[in-house]
Amino acid sequence: MLLSLLSAACMGITYVASKYVLRTINPETFVVFWFAMGSIYSFLLLMKRGRQIELFRKDNPWKHLMGLGLASAVAIILFFYAIQLIDPTIVSFYTRADNVFAVLLGVLFLRERFNSFEGLGVAIALLGSLVTTYRGGDLLMIGLSLCLLSSILEGVTVVLVKLAVRKVSPVVVIFYRSLLASSLALLYGLLTGRLQMPTGKVLLIIAAASLGGSFMANVTFYAALARLDVTRATAIKTMQPFFVLLAAYLAFTTLPSSQQLLGGAIIVTGILCLLYGRRMVRRPEGVGTLVLEP
Repeated sequence: MLLSLLSAACMGITYVASKYVLRTINPETFVVFWFAMGSIYSFLLLMKRGRQIELFRKDNPWKHLMGLGLASAVAIILFFYAIQLIDPTIVSFYTRADNVFAVLLGVLFLRERFNSFEGLGVAIALLGSLVTTYRGGDLLMIGLSLCLLSSILEGVTVVLVKLAVRKVSPVVVIFYRSLLASSLALLYGLLTGRLQMPTGKVLLIIAAASLGGSFMANVTFYAALARLDVTRATAIKTMQPFFVLLAAYLAFTTLPSSQQLLGGAIIVTGILCLLYGRRMVRRPEGVGTLVLEP
């Protein structure tokens, strides 16, 4: 449980660090360097384990890995645009909706079952979305629309990860996800002329935040999964927005409105109901739940 909480706290670093860095560079550039750092850290971890040969196996699920890289690149670019526009705490509440899309896509494409308790969780999450967006203004609506699109694509990546990890290690998946997403963002930045060269200070912040945020969040979450069932570990990690709230207040001394906080809390409640419903789904022996399984 502590490992899962640590994962949520580490992920909170991503939101605050990106909000700070995106004041000086655009999201496309941020994605290039952010994912490049992730691929380096993943490769070093594989080397330490003596498993780097797994990267070059012919039977790796290349189609799934390519699709994962593409979906991740677009999802993260949209995510960082949302961070640029609106409060990172609201973004963190809204991006928890990737659980909803992961479950729905699992039902559609992986033939997983869907029960009434999960339906209640989805309904509550939608209610929280309505509360958050009520009279929110154009800028908030644009930001939340970007969050929604990003969450849908993150749901797609969860399905692709589910398919890929049947054949390769999760660390291999993380490596190729990071490498391909960084490469695609680099190509897009070069073609559109939006690629920038960050200052040394910004590069150091990105490197530190990528290690202490995204990479450590994944490592600690996988360690939690080794000790807890997926639903419990994911439910604890759903508390992530409240760590973001604290970090954003310490860094920027800003807070969302009470209405937005209420809507976010309702969204989290809906996600927790959804995860509890996932745990109740009967599956064939040896088959795990789809939600955020690495």
